[in-house]
Amino acid sequence: MTDLKSKIVPTWCPGCQDFVIYASLQQAIINQKIDIKDLVIVYDIGCIGNMADFLKVFGVHSLHGRSVPTAVGIKLAHPELKVVVVGGDGGVYGEGLSHLIAAARLNIDITVLVANNQLYSLTTGQTSPTTPKGAKTKSTPKGVESVPIEPEGLIRAVNPTAWVKHVSCQKPPEVTEAIEAALKHHGFDLLDIDQLCVSFGKQLL
Repeated sequence: MTDLKSKIVPTWCPGCQDFVIYASLQQAIINQKIDIKDLVIVYDIGCIGNMADFLKVFGVHSLHGRSVPTAVGIKLAHPELKVVVVGGDGGVYGEGLSHLIAAARLNIDITVLVANNQLYSLTTGQTSPTTPKGAKTKSTPKGVESVPIEPEGLIRAVNPTAWVKHVSCQKPPEVTEAIEAALKHHGFDLLDIDQLCVSFGKQLL
């Protein structure tokens, strides 16, 4: 696994569950025997997007919300490549939601991994598209008024053949297994990975 790690040490908060996704993705790549010359990872902006510095694979650190269309462009230009998106609920379900839906409807063969902590945590804990209704956050002190996005149902509604799954960082082996399954699937994949932000997530409890 050390072959996939860069020389840059992860800078996430101690106890951050991004470490689970980081380790699980590496293990899944190794288990599936994916040659890194055939792999490209596109990272969104956010805490999980900082993984761009920590993995020694071909990658693009895209603009906020633009990781999915960047991945689609790479896949269309080089269909032989395995293309993976790593982003958070803010970038993928917020700024990038229309791109996510478009890629799912087209059934583009990319794998989208979303670290879903129900907050914009890199900017210290504002409401995201998956924040529970009524939750009081830094940006909604009187409570969130909107209904949260339900990623699985949304993607299945626009593409019933898409591979969609929800797992929790509380069960790391299941995260690894789910990433492996997504990587093996041909067509559009969305893995929604539930996690708790150790620094700002207490406001959701």
